[in-house]
Amino acid sequence: MIVYFIGTGGSEGIPAHLCTCKTCEEARRLGFAQRKPSTLAVITKNNEAILIDVGTDIRDLLHVPLKAILLTHWHHDHIYGLYKLRWIAQETELYAPKGHADALILNDPKNLKPKTIKAGDVLKIDSLKITALRLNHEIETLGFLIEEDGKRFALLYDTKGIPPETMAILREKSPDVAVVDATYAPGVDDPYHNNVDEGAEVGSEIAEDVYLSHISHKNMPFLQLLAYVKKRYGNKVKVAYDGLIVNI
Repeated sequence: MIVYFIGTGGSEGIPAHLCTCKTCEEARRLGFAQRKPSTLAVITKNNEAILIDVGTDIRDLLHVPLKAILLTHWHHDHIYGLYKLRWIAQETELYAPKGHADALILNDPKNLKPKTIKAGDVLKIDSLKITALRLNHEIETLGFLIEEDGKRFALLYDTKGIPPETMAILREKSPDVAVVDATYAPGVDDPYHNNVDEGAEVGSEIAEDVYLSHISHKNMPFLQLLAYVKKRYGNKVKVAYDGLIVNI
């Protein structure tokens, strides 16, 4: 399977509008440091696509039919693109947790077909087996363990740490790749999101390779963040960026 990082930022994206912090100023100088809100696609061995979260308008970035759309949760930075994508020209299933569901999407979904899922549910979509996992966030939020032909990929945001029952599953399954919430800079203690070290450490417990994502403009500037992660964690932990492709 191929993992396509369309958006790797937090709610505000990077650069945030009119912000003059070092992270945002760097992103205006260096286009590769810019981040759209969280949006990720998985391409199956059959060249079919699923989308996980729609934090941005994906129409010019993934102009293909979608086997399904999955939401980790209903915060607006993870569903913004749905308001346009609901006009997609074919019926498309939308799997999402029940908590805090968006009224417009539920009541006027157009060609989206919303279905409720919860932690522990297992979906079979094309060649993928997808298990929903409970995460620690402000509202009901799901991570996903995605399996195909013995390869395993875990998507773990938004979250602060990992619930024990989810850790037990992930330790047993040992994903090849984990993408983990690393919203804030080292040392920041937020009740709903990991900082860089928290994300790196929890990812390293469960996966062979770790990618840090959902990165806020309150985090380090991109080049500084790359150097920090490389020095502290070597090649095991990497910083995801918009446009990155990972072949698992």
